[in-house]
Parts: sequence; C-alpha cells; structure tokens
Amino acid sequence: MFDVEELYKQCLRLNYTPEEARAVLPLCLKSELYMTANLRAWRTILKQRTDKAAHSQMRFIAGQILDVFKEKLPVIVEDIQS
Repeated sequence: MFDVEELYKQCLRLNYTPEEARAVLPLCLKSELYMTANLRAWRTILKQRTDKAAHSQMRFIAGQILDVFKEKLPVIVEDIQS
C-alpha cells in the first residue's frame, strides 16, 4: 500500500489530475464525494439512484441521502420510494 500511495503521489507530481491519478489506487479505498444540485436535480438523482435497476451500492447511498431529504424537506421527496 505504501508503494501504491507513492505511485499516486508521483502521478500528482507529474500533473495528473486527482481523478486520473486515482486510477492506480485499489478500488477498496474510501472516497469522499461532494455534490451540489438544485432541488429538481436532486429529485432526478434520487429517483434514478433509488430505482431497483440501480447498482446496489448506489441505492444504499441514495437511500441515505433520501432519508435526509425526508427529514429536512419531506414535501420535496414524498413521492420517491427507497
């Protein structure tokens, strides 16, 4: 893992973007994602990502986001099922 970390840092020093450099990292590493969107976009995202056809891990994350919306702005997402 130390070697992989060094390879990642070397890619950054070679002016790779973080997104490009991340390709050398194992898939099991934690990632953080920050998103902003207006309410219409969030509704679309949540409808798509909580659908049964969505990837199970994405459905899990979208379900957590939907729970926050149900708590804070229930009228906005009352018709979306998780």
